[in-house]
Amino acid sequence: MEKRPAKTEALKLIKQFGSPLFVVYAATIAENIRKYRKAFNSFAGGFSLCYSVKTNSSPGLLSVFRKHKVLAEVCSLTDLTAAFKAGFTGEQIIFDGLVKTEEELQLAIKHDISLINVESLHEAQKLAAVADKLKRKVKVGIRLSYPSSRVGLKSLLGISYDRFGVSRHSGAAKEVAEFILSCKYLQLVGLHCHTGSNQKSARSYLTGIDELVTFAAFLRDEYDVTISVINLGGGFGLPRITAYTVPDLAANAVKHLFGSSVEHEHTPMPFTDMVTTIMNYLQEKLVENKLPLPILMLEPGRSLIGNTCHLLTTIVETKKTDHNNWMIIDAGTNLMPVLTVYSEFHDIVVFSDSRKKQATSLAGPLLYSSDTIVKNRMLTEGQIGDVVMICDVGAYFNCQANQFLYPRAATVLIDQKPRLMQRRETVDDLFNRDII
Repeated sequence: MEKRPAKTEALKLIKQFGSPLFVVYAATIAENIRKYRKAFNSFAGGFSLCYSVKTNSSPGLLSVFRKHKVLAEVCSLTDLTAAFKAGFTGEQIIFDGLVKTEEELQLAIKHDISLINVESLHEAQKLAAVADKLKRKVKVGIRLSYPSSRVGLKSLLGISYDRFGVSRHSGAAKEVAEFILSCKYLQLVGLHCHTGSNQKSARSYLTGIDELVTFAAFLRDEYDVTISVINLGGGFGLPRITAYTVPDLAANAVKHLFGSSVEHEHTPMPFTDMVTTIMNYLQEKLVENKLPLPILMLEPGRSLIGNTCHLLTTIVETKKTDHNNWMIIDAGTNLMPVLTVYSEFHDIVVFSDSRKKQATSLAGPLLYSSDTIVKNRMLTEGQIGDVVMICDVGAYFNCQANQFLYPRAATVLIDQKPRLMQRRETVDDLFNRDII
């Protein structure tokens, strides 16, 4: 039950709470949670659903997940603090993250965090030292690196995954496991492998399963260790968000060159088929290696929150130039991450009295040439004062928003009736840290 505000509701919300405005629907969150549990609960070893807090860490939002008994997956002190503010207890929290400071580890252990996934030998050593100092037992998982560092379009920008986790193939994972098993206060119970982002096929998950099951069998054979938690990370995509491929961007560039409109059909998201393939393959590999069925843990972010939130903005200026029909809105790349804007296709709705559509370029208010949201999209013609909705912005928009030239927007949670979940930032807020 995906919910998007219709024109009347959008105008009413803007009038009551101001513009720009993030609008979150609690009912869609609940439906996404039900979808995961319905799909994965048949796994015989048991299923545990976590929410990736970094995706959108507002405590008001996290309290919705806590209410539905979803665990919190955190990866920093900020995430951890947000989870505590939302009412999560240590046993309801999983701690991941590339770097964990001594302060973070002490806090996690003192609050009896249910599982800490380590990313390196150095981190395992640091965790052991803190656990020894506090004389507290800690349940530990090892994050295995995904065997391919390529991440599609992002690889063109030099972005790769190979810094995350430890390699099974190089022997680094074995070294970390041996160290953990030698420690008095560390108990190795889990293995973790995150396989990618915004995925709409099961292919990468199957590769991740191969890594996890192969290493679990090795630990059983070499050290008589039974792994009780297999964590496949997150990474599931959404039906109405389409990640551009390299050919897509090339085609877009040609269209921009010739002034043609840029449109895309959303890539289908066969969620049920993906889940069936993943569960069947995991069970097959576990049986093949004579391993007991572990708990299957997932920690999605985008697919739990992405389609629950929409950004309502207002047209503040229109301009017709030799090259573009511009609509300037009061939200730009200060509220919409540049990489996301340029790498994903999101639906955009213009709430206007006009029925005319035209190739339109949409930009934010920033004095910054890259503050372009879309170029040459076929959108309803809008006038100054009309509301424009950027759809499905729950993942990484709010949490990566910044204060470049303008304070950050407010967020409203729709849970039967609208409730202000995060107030609008003020100019005074921006300078509270400054010392003159």
